[in-house]
Amino acid sequence: MNTQFPEYGILYVDDEMKSLKYFEAIFENLAPIYIANSPDEGFELFRRHHKKIGVIMSDKKMPGESGIDLLTRMRKLDPKPLRFLVTAFSDLDAAVDALNDGLLYSYLTKPWDPDELEHRLSKALGHFCLEREREKLLREKSDAFHQLMMADKAASIGILSAGLNHHLRNALTVLRTFHDLIPYQLEDEIEGTPKDQAFWKDFYGEVGGQIDRMTSILTNLSDGTRMSGLDITGGIDFCQILREAGELVLESSPGIQFRIEAPLDLPEISGDSGKLAQMVRLLYEEVRMNLRKGGELEVTVKTIENDSILEVAFLDNGEAVPEEDLPRLFDPFYVRVNQPEELGTNLMACYLTVFHHGGAIRAERAKDGRNALIFTLPVDPRQVGEEEPEDMPRTLWRLADFSDRDLRAAGAGLPS
Repeated sequence: MNTQFPEYGILYVDDEMKSLKYFEAIFENLAPIYIANSPDEGFELFRRHHKKIGVIMSDKKMPGESGIDLLTRMRKLDPKPLRFLVTAFSDLDAAVDALNDGLLYSYLTKPWDPDELEHRLSKALGHFCLEREREKLLREKSDAFHQLMMADKAASIGILSAGLNHHLRNALTVLRTFHDLIPYQLEDEIEGTPKDQAFWKDFYGEVGGQIDRMTSILTNLSDGTRMSGLDITGGIDFCQILREAGELVLESSPGIQFRIEAPLDLPEISGDSGKLAQMVRLLYEEVRMNLRKGGELEVTVKTIENDSILEVAFLDNGEAVPEEDLPRLFDPFYVRVNQPEELGTNLMACYLTVFHHGGAIRAERAKDGRNALIFTLPVDPRQVGEEEPEDMPRTLWRLADFSDRDLRAAGAGLPS
């Protein structure tokens, strides 16, 4: 059936069945109609279909619960649909109070005139549709701006990484060589073993660990910021990557329980399987830090946007990351208050792997309070970004398209 507003419907709740049938027959060509004969039935209908409902009408006087109380409950579940209260002239004061309190979009008096009601409902649905369109446009603008910021950040980190690798790796090589030669030189100098065995064992081990840590940071920076060389292949079972990486990283942490929730018909994706596997391992490492005392990790996988995008969420119940720190987790030199020895290079590498596959990643707090790391990947990244975005500045687009050779050249030209 063709309707004037096919996308969003009208929910009418009334204890008079005649009124409901009359309403449905008159306005079925205006929009999809949902009817309920009691407050509980109406709330259940709204709970199941609230994303498809633009206008709610409720009679004020009904057995068990008033229309005002019902609309209050519905607003708590979803405040977006516009709410009408249907009342008698004698109850207008209560309707006006509810209107002034912001509960109602408007009110109607019984008996309602079909022509007038159609005009008011059409106006309300038109207003609701315009608001949803406005929200969609704002969301698209926000997503585009976020992608622009990701491109800028990726390019900046790439240049920084090239400079750090160029200037620090040689120094680390010297330190590593000196560290490895110390035991042999010491043995030759004193012709025996050192007197303070504990000092040499602990301090020498700490120095070696710090050299390894700095080397690992540089490696993560270098691997994560390579702008070219993705080996894109098809037929990747991403759930298999998630399972294998989880078993590998978390097998030594028996206090961490993890599960993967994914539909059976999840499509295979295309991408650089090696880089994607490394990224997933780093995400599990991040979760393991949050769950040092044990806990649960849930990994959810689904497709969105007509199955063209894969969305993956890592949800853990470990110590909550402060809200103000969530956007900073992907900065390579962000220092955690409770873990000052850990930098953000792992998540930065994840950030850039996702970016170079045409996706996005974010950290947030889930509604149930869990830490959430959520990323999206196009099912086929070869269909993403083939044309230069019209709204991206030319210099920024070129930075995002830097090659490894460009980065090495940029790093060689950086001041010491």
